[in-house]
Amino acid sequence: MNEVLPWLLLDVGNTAIKWRLAHAEGLLDRGGRAASDPQALCEALTGVRWSQAALTSVAGSSFDREVVARLSEVGDAPVWQGVAEPSRFGLTNAYQPPASIGADRWFAMLGAWCEYKEPLCVVDAGTAITIDVVASDGHHEGGYIVPGVDLMRQSLTQDTRLIDVNTLAAPTMLPGSDTAQCVNAGVWQAAQGAIQSVITRYPQYRPVITGGTGPELLALGLQGEHRPHLVLDGLRVWLSSELDESAC
Repeated sequence: MNEVLPWLLLDVGNTAIKWRLAHAEGLLDRGGRAASDPQALCEALTGVRWSQAALTSVAGSSFDREVVARLSEVGDAPVWQGVAEPSRFGLTNAYQPPASIGADRWFAMLGAWCEYKEPLCVVDAGTAITIDVVASDGHHEGGYIVPGVDLMRQSLTQDTRLIDVNTLAAPTMLPGSDTAQCVNAGVWQAAQGAIQSVITRYPQYRPVITGGTGPELLALGLQGEHRPHLVLDGLRVWLSSELDESAC
């Protein structure tokens, strides 16, 4: 009996590459995170086998080509690249041209829309924080982009003479008693406040939270449903649809 190999899904970000094995019905337990480097990715995938690979990326076309080339060296499976589309599964993209929205935002919305089919505030709290609003009919009403917490810290350190904070401490919104504590509390307060203000504006919309700082923001009191692999969920349903169409 032939072994049925899973799919390999990749979310190629600015600072890391997240990967997960999956099949048509859902994500599997095996997955991980590698540095944003094709060689580091190949090392992380040592011993992993897959039948199809798909990636979505915000790292740029040159980097994407390198990732695809390295994947082709370690496996002979096809590599699909998902980009933002005008529409899919009843979700309609507000951007013109549609591909100009970050692919991670599109697939996060797609993953949430396919799961809930109701009004949504989709929050991706990563290097940047994006908030996208989706109406009950699947129309993307637009979104917001603000710096992530570490980008805020870097901006304060680079662009002010008397603030020199190299790392953030544990998340808190309690007021600080020295500059480092004040920066730490301030950036988390700013991130939390920006997201919460949008969620409050759309009280009938389900907030869905993903991204690397999602757990910290939820621990600080942000209200929403945590879906850590939302981008990969969206990529999974997209790949399933593409494979179905190619089989016809």
